[in-house]
Amino acid sequence: MQVSARTIPVGIVLANTLVPMTSKVAKVDIIHERPSQRLHYRVTAPMRVTLGDQTFDAADWGLGGCRISGLSAPLPEVGSDHPLLCTLPFQGFNITLKASAEVVRSSEDTKEVAFRFVDLGERETALMQHFVEDLVRGKMTDVTDTIVRIDTPVTPVPTKPDPNPAQGIPVRRWPIKQIVMSLFYFALGIAVFGYVGIYIFATLFRLEISTAVVSAERYEVTAPATGRLTGLSLRTGDVAASGVPIAFIENDALISEIRKAETALMQAQVELSEHKLYLQVEADRETGYSLVAANDLRQARAETVTLELAVETAQDRLNRYKDLFAQGYLKRDVLATAQLELATAKSALEKHIIHVAELEKLGSEGGNFGILNGDKFSGLKSERIAEVARWQQEVDFRTKLLEELRVQPDMMPVTLGSNAAVVDVIAADGQTLKAGAPLVVLEESDHRVITAFLTQEEITQVRKGSPARIYVPAEDRWIEATVDMISRTDGFIDETTQMHRFRAPDARSAKVDLISKGGTLPQSGTPVTVYFERYRANKVLRLISGYLGDAT
Repeated sequence: MQVSARTIPVGIVLANTLVPMTSKVAKVDIIHERPSQRLHYRVTAPMRVTLGDQTFDAADWGLGGCRISGLSAPLPEVGSDHPLLCTLPFQGFNITLKASAEVVRSSEDTKEVAFRFVDLGERETALMQHFVEDLVRGKMTDVTDTIVRIDTPVTPVPTKPDPNPAQGIPVRRWPIKQIVMSLFYFALGIAVFGYVGIYIFATLFRLEISTAVVSAERYEVTAPATGRLTGLSLRTGDVAASGVPIAFIENDALISEIRKAETALMQAQVELSEHKLYLQVEADRETGYSLVAANDLRQARAETVTLELAVETAQDRLNRYKDLFAQGYLKRDVLATAQLELATAKSALEKHIIHVAELEKLGSEGGNFGILNGDKFSGLKSERIAEVARWQQEVDFRTKLLEELRVQPDMMPVTLGSNAAVVDVIAADGQTLKAGAPLVVLEESDHRVITAFLTQEEITQVRKGSPARIYVPAEDRWIEATVDMISRTDGFIDETTQMHRFRAPDARSAKVDLISKGGTLPQSGTPVTVYFERYRANKVLRLISGYLGDAT
C-alpha cells in the first residue's frame, strides 16, 4: 500500500533508522505487513495425533494447535470440532494428552489439516508448555522419533574439608534409622525368598487348575406308555428315592388293547358259531345222501340176484344148444349166439358185483371224501371241519391274549433305579402324554465327580490314579481325591454333530475326572480348585523333580 508523506517536524522510523524530514515534499513508499497471529511457538518435535481410528505424525505443533498431513479423503470440514489424542514420546514413555480441537484450515491438494485447540485442560497446557519451552531453550531435543532431555553437568565435589566432621562430634548416637531399614530389608528378603521357594516348589511338584467343577450325570425320565399322568408331586430341588414311584401313568394303550382284544374275540366266536352251523348243515346233508346211498346198495344187491339167474339161464340154454348141435338139430350160428349171450350175462354180473363192492366200501368210508352223488363226490364236510378247527384255535388264542392283557395293571408306576435330585420338571400332573415323552430331568446325587478342564500341555503332566487335593472356595474346606479318568480328546467332539473338530492348543479341551476318597462332595455346579501332582515328561526336569522330591 502506498501512502503520501507530508513534511512534518519529526522523524520517521523505518527499519530501526531515524530518517530526518526536510522541508521539501517527498514521496515515500511505506509497506504495512500483517502482524503474526501466532501467540505461541511452533515446534516440529515428534508428536503422534490420533483422529478417530487413524494416527498421524504432526507436521508441527504448539500450545495453540497442530497441523497433520497424509489424511485420506474426505477431509474434515473447516469449523468442525474433533477430539484429538496427542501422544508425546519422551525417553521411551508415551505421554498422551486429550484435547478438543477445531478445524481451521484444510487442503485437498496436500492432504493437510490444521487444528486449533479450543478446550485444553490445565494439566495438558502445563505439560505441553513445559515441552515447548525446553525444546525452544535447548534443554530437550528430538532423536529418532522421540524426545530426550540433554544431560546437564553435575555440581563438582567440593575440595574443602568438612567443617563439621563426624570425628569432631563429641556424642555418638545409635543409628536407629539404619537399623530399622536393615531389619525391614532383612524381613523383606526372607519374605521374597520364601515366596520364590514356594513358587519353585509349586511349579515343580504341583499343578494348580482353577477350571474345575463338581458334576453329576443328568438324564430324563420318560413316560413308559401313552396315558394320563397322575401323582406327580416333585418340585425342582427335591430328592427322589430309589424304588419309590414318582408318578403313575394311566395306561390308555392297555385299555385300548383290551377293548380291541374283546372285539376280536367276539368276532372269532361269531365266525366259529357260523362255521359250526355250516358243518351241521353239511352233516345233515350227508345223512340224507347216506340214506340214498344205502337204498342204492340194496337195489344193486337185488339186481345181483337177477343177473346171477340170467347167467344160469344163459348157461343152461348154451348147454341145451350144444346137445342139439351135436345131434344136428341146430345151426352153428344159433350156438354162437347162445355163447355170446352167456358171455354178456357173465360180464354184466361181474360189473355189477364190482359196483356193489364199491358201494359197500364208499358206504363205510365215504364220509372222508364227501357224498357220492351219482358218479362223482359232492359235499364240503371236510372243509367245514377244517374251518371250525381253525376258528376254534383263533378263539382260544384271543381268549388267552385277553386274559394276559387283563392281568396287566392299568396304572403304570414310574420308578427310579437310584437316588436322584430333581433338576427340572417338564410335565404337569394330569397331562396326557405319549410313550417316550419326558417327565422330569434328574441328576444322580450318589455318583458325583469332580471334572477339571486342562490344556493339551497340562494333561501330559497328570497320571491316572495319582492323588490330588480339592479346595472348595464356597465352603472353605479341603477334600482328598484320586484321578479316575483322563480324556485328552473329549473336548474335540462337537456337541451338535458328535464329530471331532480342531481346538486351539491353549483351549481347555482335555478333561480329567476325579473321585473323592472320603469327603462329601458339594452340590453339582460348585466351582473348585484342583491341585494335581505334577509329572514331567522332560527327562532333565523329571530328574530334578525326583531329586528335590527325595530331598524333601
